[in-house]
Amino acid sequence: MTQPNQTYTGDVTLNGDETPPVEVTGPENVYLRHDSIRGDLQITNAEYVYTATPAGETVEITDTNTTITGDIEDGYADPQGVSGDVVVSNAEDVFIEHGAVEGDVQIIGDEQRFTTQSPTQTPSLGRHDTVIQGWKRSQTVPDPDVGVSVVGAQNTVTIPDVENNFELYITGVDNTVRVEGHRITASIHFIGADNTVETSPYVNTTVKTDTGIDNSVNTDTIPVEDLIETSKKEAYSNAFIGRKKIMYQQPAPEQPHCPSCGADADAIIERCREDAWFLFRYPIYHFEADGDVYECDECTTTALNDVLLTEQERKQAFQ
Repeated sequence: MTQPNQTYTGDVTLNGDETPPVEVTGPENVYLRHDSIRGDLQITNAEYVYTATPAGETVEITDTNTTITGDIEDGYADPQGVSGDVVVSNAEDVFIEHGAVEGDVQIIGDEQRFTTQSPTQTPSLGRHDTVIQGWKRSQTVPDPDVGVSVVGAQNTVTIPDVENNFELYITGVDNTVRVEGHRITASIHFIGADNTVETSPYVNTTVKTDTGIDNSVNTDTIPVEDLIETSKKEAYSNAFIGRKKIMYQQPAPEQPHCPSCGADADAIIERCREDAWFLFRYPIYHFEADGDVYECDECTTTALNDVLLTEQERKQAFQ
């Protein structure tokens, strides 16, 4: 429990034990999570402020009952963390999530401010399956139902085998999140800077909030093998002896772009056809052979992996 007018070293978390009004002085970073402040918020002389909660009002907070100072690295305000007003002074970075403050917000003397109006649909932060909070933490979160929150800096999170649409909320700097799955959509909210989301090829992403700078979403390229229905080896294996007409596809890495549609694609294949006399699965004479028909992941007619059934869908199909 934090007592009034105390000096601290390291991280500080406001979790409901502090008597408001509360003042936090000189922290490196402050993370104000959703529903964390039941009163007003005043921020003075911060270097960078990233806020998804509207600011611009004038507030008067005097006679603070709890003053937190010292060599403070990170300050966190948990949901329902302060039952009244809060003052944050002389911080380096301040991050304010959607719905963090019940009252008014005033920001004074900041060097740079990043703001975003709340989206039509407020993020479901209170119902997220997992919250990863801190610095340089590493965690795996399998298949969330609603959402995942990442709060802090330099955290590494892996979300594998996702089967449901979910919400990803990142608050802070230099966090990296990897999402793997197919036929799902990740709705992403960035509050901060230099955060990265990486996804496997068949994960759709929608950036709902980007309050900050240099946040990015990178999607893996579709493997060229996913465009191939029948490989050359497979086609030859079915032609033992005699005249056979076969068709197969092979990668075309020499093509700088798709000759068919012009797309600057990473996965390009060539469709080939051979009319040949085979002996022990090897063509010894060609009556006709042609190719020069190309497809890429943009124009292919091949059913890619994003139309495969998930494990849950397969179970439902056989019920």
